[in-house]
Amino acid sequence: MSDAPLPPFAVLVQHQVADYDTWKAAFDEDEDARRAAGFLGHHINRAEEDPNLISTYIAFTDMEQAKAFAADDRLKDIMQSAGVTSAPEFTWMTPAREAVAWDRELPAFILSHRVADFDAWLAAYNAVDDLRLSRGIVGHAANRSLDDPSVAMVYHQAETFDALRAFLADPDLRAAMKAAGVVSEPEVAFQNGGSAKFY
Repeated sequence: MSDAPLPPFAVLVQHQVADYDTWKAAFDEDEDARRAAGFLGHHINRAEEDPNLISTYIAFTDMEQAKAFAADDRLKDIMQSAGVTSAPEFTWMTPAREAVAWDRELPAFILSHRVADFDAWLAAYNAVDDLRLSRGIVGHAANRSLDDPSVAMVYHQAETFDALRAFLADPDLRAAMKAAGVVSEPEVAFQNGGSAKFY
C-alpha cells in the first residue's frame, strides 16, 4: 500500500479492447509520453465478466496538461492501433484516500454513489476502517468526482469476489452508508485489479 502523499488529481479511463495483451503493450510503450505530461502512475483493472473491458486509474499533477493529453489526436491514434474498440470514458477525480494494494492482482470493485455532503461522508468513510478490515477488505481508496462533486467513488480490494459481495450485502455497511449521507443506490462494477506502476 502506498504511503506517498495523495496526488492532486486522477482520471479513470474506461474502454473496450479487442485483446488485452495487445493493448497493454501499446500502453506500456507510451509511458514516457505520460511521464512528460505529468502523470504519476497507473493501476489497471479488468472487468470480472469481460477481461477486455479495461478501467485504468491514472494519477497526475496538472489538469490542463492531462486534459490536453487526453484530447490529443496522437492518443486517439495510439488507442486505435492498440485495438480500443469503444469510445473512452474519462472520469476526472480528486483523490481523497488511498490505501490500495499495488503489488498483486486482487478481486476488486469500483463503486460510485451520490452523497449529501462529501466532507461529512469522507469523515464517516474514514471512521469505518475496522468494519472494512473485519470483512476482509485489504485495500481501498476514495475519490471525489470533479464533474459532479456530490459523487463519491470508492475502490475496494479483497482476496475473493465472494468477500466483496458479502461486504456489499452486509447490513452494517448499509447502515454506515446511510449514516454517512449516501443518497443514491451505489453503482458497482467488479474488477480484477492488478497491473500497477508508480512513475
